[in-house]
Amino acid sequence: MSFNDFDVERGTSAARSALPSSPEDAQFKNLQQSLSIQVFKINANVQGILKLVDQLGTGRDTGSIRKTLHDLTESTRDMVKRGSDDLKRLVSLGNNLPQHKTAVQKTSHDMQLSLVAFQRAQKVSAERQRTVVETAKRVIDDETSGPDETDGAGSSHQPLLQEQAQVQQQTLSPADLAFQETLIQEREAEIREIETGIHELNEIFRDIGTMVIEQGGMLENIENNVTNVARDIRGANEELGQASEYQRKAGRRALCLMIVLVIVVAVVLLAILA
Repeated sequence: MSFNDFDVERGTSAARSALPSSPEDAQFKNLQQSLSIQVFKINANVQGILKLVDQLGTGRDTGSIRKTLHDLTESTRDMVKRGSDDLKRLVSLGNNLPQHKTAVQKTSHDMQLSLVAFQRAQKVSAERQRTVVETAKRVIDDETSGPDETDGAGSSHQPLLQEQAQVQQQTLSPADLAFQETLIQEREAEIREIETGIHELNEIFRDIGTMVIEQGGMLENIENNVTNVARDIRGANEELGQASEYQRKAGRRALCLMIVLVIVVAVVLLAILA
């Protein structure tokens, strides 16, 4: 057999081993692949959220930026919910497929890391939104209170507050003031929505944590059962071996007795005939 034939045979064997061995195995692999894609998308969305958050409160802060950030956060939140449900299904399937224990643990770990990253991104977004709202309120208060209080308030602003104040701190018309107040209300509603999403994500964390612990316990029980069965099989084999040995010894004793009996009978018959 040539090396090329060996490579072809090895490749064929590898491909054959990658094929699902049962419908449950096929469902598990498809679900695991889907979760891997979802984890990748969640991580990519988190990076996009952080980039958009960096633009809040600056000269690049526009309605389009805020809408894109809102839509991206909402779509990621929905993806996290679907991923959590899919992970529960994967763990449930893994309980009946102990050979996939490592795959379940890796997928659970990757999903949890993605959830942590998304939670941090939401907290950063909420904090930046609060800063922007605080700055906008100060600008409106300064505008309505007069220039004397503006300088005093401006001296205590953080770098981000100063940057946004420089953008907004011009003579505002009544229409501009009304727009800023509406914008403040929109941002405050967004902050409340983000906080609700963070709370929901905490619930998902608890569910996944409990599920992983239970799944680990079930896998340990399965392993213990397999070990016990193997131990019982070994014990049964030993007992069968002992029984077989006993039967062989008993057969030898019976044969010896039969030979002795034949010899005795033959001696008696010879004595009688003589």
